Amino acid sequence: MAIMSYEGLRQDGRRWNELRRMQCDLGVVSGADGSCSFTCGRTKIIASCFVVPLSKQKASAARVPTTATAAAAASTAPHVELRVSWLPFATQERRERGRTDRQVVDLEGMLKQTACAMLDASSAVVQKQTASGRGSSGAARGNNMEVQIKVAVLQADGGVRSCCVNALTCAIGMANLVCGCLVVSCGCTAQQLGRTLRETRMLQSRGEEEEGKRLLLDPNGAETTKLGELSLSVTSAADRRQFQDVVSINCEAKLTPEEFEEAVETCAEGCRAVSKFLRRKLLDYMTKVATISSH
Repeated sequence: MAIMSYEGLRQDGRRWNELRRMQCDLGVVSGADGSCSFTCGRTKIIASCFVVPLSKQKASAARVPTTATAAAAASTAPHVELRVSWLPFATQERRERGRTDRQVVDLEGMLKQTACAMLDASSAVVQKQTASGRGSSGAARGNNMEVQIKVAVLQADGGVRSCCVNALTCAIGMANLVCGCLVVSCGCTAQQLGRTLRETRMLQSRGEEEEGKRLLLDPNGAETTKLGELSLSVTSAADRRQFQDVVSINCEAKLTPEEFEEAVETCAEGCRAVSKFLRRKLLDYMTKVATISSH
C-alpha cells in the first residue's frame, strides 16, 4: 500500500505536515503524585511519578560533585529512578521485551535524560529562591526526595519515543515538584517522500518549480518502518521568545547536514504544537484542582 494517495493524503487521512490526534488524561493512576495517559494516533503511553523519601543507602551512594555549581545543583535536584515496561501486546509481533532489550535500554536512558533536564532546571529555580531568602523548604525537599518514574508502552504505532517524553512531562508537571521548564517531543520521517503525481502535474501546469521531496510530520508505524524516524526533544518555556534547548535527538538513518537541518526544523514546528496542547491540558487540570480545593 502506498504511503501517500493520489490526492496527497496519507493512509490515516492526514496531510504531510499534520499531527495525529492527541489525547491527554491526567491523574489516571491512583496513589501516584503525578500520572498521565498520552495517546497519539494508535500509540498509547501511561507514565506515573512517585515522590518518596530518599533512603540512606542511596544518599550515601550518590556521586560526589566535582565543582561548586554541580554541588549546588545536586543539593536541590532530587534523585531519579526510571523504569520502562514494554508490554507484549503493544505491537503486532507480540514479543516480550525485557529490561535488557536494546530498545528498552535506549528508551530508559533518553527518558531519564528528559526527567533530569526538567528537574535540573527546577533546581536552578530553587537556587535563585534560596539565594533571595525564599524557597529553602524546596531545596530541602529536593535534597531528601527520590522521584520514581514508571513508563508503560501499551500500544506502539510510530512515535513511541515522542509519546513517552510527552507523557513523562505531564506526569512530572502534575506532581508536586518545581519544574523550570517542560520538555516536549515530536518526530518526522528520516527519509524524504516525493510529491504525488497529481501535485507534480499541477506544478508543471502552473509553470512553478517543483520542490521535489518533503518530510512527513509525526509518522505512524507503517511510515516509520518504510522511511525511518527522527525524533526531537526540546525544552519549552512559558515565554515563546525564549530559546528552546535541545534535550535529545534520535535518528534512524544517515542524513546529510542539509537534510538533518530540514528534519530538525520540521520537528521543531511539531514541538511547538505539542507544547501548546500539553500546556493547555496541564493548566486546565490545575485550574480544576484549585477550584475543587477552594470549595
